[in-house]
Amino acid sequence: MKKWSVFLLLAINIGCATTQQTSNQIVLDYDTYKNNLNTKKIDSFILSGKISLFIKDKGLSGTVRWQSQKGEDNIEIYGPFNNTLAKISLNESLREITFIPASDSEAMGAQNIIKEIFDNTETIFILKSFLISPPSHDLQNHDVLVNYHGWLIKYSGVLEINPKMAKTIEYIKGNISLKIFISSLTS
Repeated sequence: MKKWSVFLLLAINIGCATTQQTSNQIVLDYDTYKNNLNTKKIDSFILSGKISLFIKDKGLSGTVRWQSQKGEDNIEIYGPFNNTLAKISLNESLREITFIPASDSEAMGAQNIIKEIFDNTETIFILKSFLISPPSHDLQNHDVLVNYHGWLIKYSGVLEINPKMAKTIEYIKGNISLKIFISSLTS
């Protein structure tokens, strides 16, 4: 009986800790987010970080290198063993995507997952727009969540650059979850 009491108390404590964490979240609708953006926008950047992507029950993790300059973007996604999974080029003015999968046959499953996100014109440009326009709220002490056309975009932590940038950005829609852990960003 004592064992069950201990487990019950432990479950209650864990539940309380979870409740405290969610009180540090700020949830914004898109209009509020848009009206409170930083005035300085990131136009050109080089981003490096880790990536975690899940679609339904399939997922992958690895690293990402994203270089953007004057509306021309090059995104490289690498697997956990630093093997190239895909290269993606974006032309913002033409709204075009070029998806170049790796020739490695082992990467085929990963490529299908990546293609689901990064080879969709609507999705990739939404991702980029939220990436370069973090909210002006206090990201050091709060997670900021933005709802946009079925997407939930979650910003966490702060990179001390100018303008300030979130350390982690997570995009969730239905059975899709993409999380980018930014390790460096130069603009």
